[in-house]
Parts: sequence; structure tokens; C-alpha cells
Amino acid sequence: MLRRPIVILGGLILIGLLMVAALAPLLAPANPQRMEIADRLKPPSAAHPLGTDDFGRDVFSRVLYGVRLSLAIGIAVVVISTAIGLPVGLAAGYMPRLDNVLMRLMDALMAFPAVILAIALMAALGPSAVNVAVALGIVYSPRMARIIRGSVLVVREFEYVTAARSLGLSDAMIMARHVLPNCMSPVIVQGTFIFAYAVLGEALLSFLGAGVPPHIPSLGTILSGGRVYMGQAPWITVFPGLAIMLLVIGLNLFGDGLRDAFDPRLLRAGTA
Repeated sequence: MLRRPIVILGGLILIGLLMVAALAPLLAPANPQRMEIADRLKPPSAAHPLGTDDFGRDVFSRVLYGVRLSLAIGIAVVVISTAIGLPVGLAAGYMPRLDNVLMRLMDALMAFPAVILAIALMAALGPSAVNVAVALGIVYSPRMARIIRGSVLVVREFEYVTAARSLGLSDAMIMARHVLPNCMSPVIVQGTFIFAYAVLGEALLSFLGAGVPPHIPSLGTILSGGRVYMGQAPWITVFPGLAIMLLVIGLNLFGDGLRDAFDPRLLRAGTA
């Protein structure tokens, strides 16, 4: 993996953003929620590296905390979608009698556009960072379930699974000890892409006013508030937009590198 430039580039971007998010309280020059009406719409300067917004709040501080929130929600969405999709995909792939029922349920969820379903869930749950993670985790769980099911359908036909059945091991033991460990590579790769989808999804929900409460610094909320001042103060939208772009590019590059590294066909081609 270290010989693949895209993995290194994506990893460096992610590590840099993770460090920035972790050190946000130390790096932020001001409280991201503090309003200074006298300093509203000030351009970037030494006091405010990325300028101020329409309420005089420091954009740099708000972007730092917005990146922190996006990373936290992205990680939570990956965990929730895996916790839902993994057992569903494992059961559907290994047990044919459950396959049709479980996959039709996943297909029903995927029939809704992701944004519309997320907005509907947020309308039912209410605005909060936790509810955003839950809503997006439910929305993206069918993707994880289908990936796992496809891997299980292949792995369950291998000789070592047949040998485990002949030894009298239970289905639960076979799935836990022999099937699941050999399906984790696509799960890890899919997790990086779901992370990127979650970052975009959180920003979109907050932009539309259906995400986190307005007082919480979010990249989508900053973009939404700054769109009115694009001509007068473009820095309010440019910098959070760049932060979202870096997050998504880093995750996609890292995910592409992982996919290439875990693909047996590419590994054979590289050693040929």
C-alpha cells in the first residue's frame, strides 16, 4: 500500500485534517460562536486569517470546528451503517431462506433518494448531531449490506467453509470464524466511501436547515449563511467549500488505494 501514491496522498490529507480537528480548540483564534457585529464581513487579515461572517464570527475558527464535526459524524455514520448492514448482509448471503426478505427490505430503503430519506428521518428525529449520524447511518446501511452479501455469497462456497460444515460446526460459528473475517476487505473499502458520502450528506442537510442546530458550527451551515454574501464576502463560502472538497478527495483517494491494494486481480497483475 505504501508504494501506491494515491494511498499516501489520501492518507496525508486525512491525517492532516484529523490533526487539525483534534487541535481545533488550540488552533482556533476565537470562539466560533462569539459574535462581533463591529467586525462583520471583514476580509482575511492577521486577526482573522479567513475573515469574518455576517455576524462578525471568525470563519477560520468556524471551519476548524466544522471539520471536526464532519469527521465525528462521518465516523459515527460508518459505525452505524456497518452495525446495521453487516449482520443483514451476512445473514442474507449465508442463509438463502433469509436472502429474499432481507434484501427486499434493503432494496426498499435504496428506492428512496438518499437525501429525501435523510430529510424525512431528520424531520422525525429532530435536529441534532447524533440524529444526523443516525439518519445517515440508516440511509447508507443498504450499501454496506449489499457489499457484504456479495462477498459472503462467494466465501460460503470455499472449501474451508465446506470442511467446517462437515466437522459439525454451527452456522453461527462458521459465519463468525470463517466467513466474516474473509469478507472484511470490501467492508473496509466501502467504509471509506460511506465516510465521504456522510461528510457530503451532513453538509447538505445542514445547508438545507435539516441537520445540526444553527448555533453549532457546521460546514454546511457556514455555506448556507454565506451564500447571500457571495459577491460581497466570498471567503465565507470559499473556505468551508475547500474544506469539504479536501475531506472528500482525501477519503476517495484513500478508498481507491485500499480497493486497489485488496483486489487480488490487481495484486496478481502487479507481481506478474
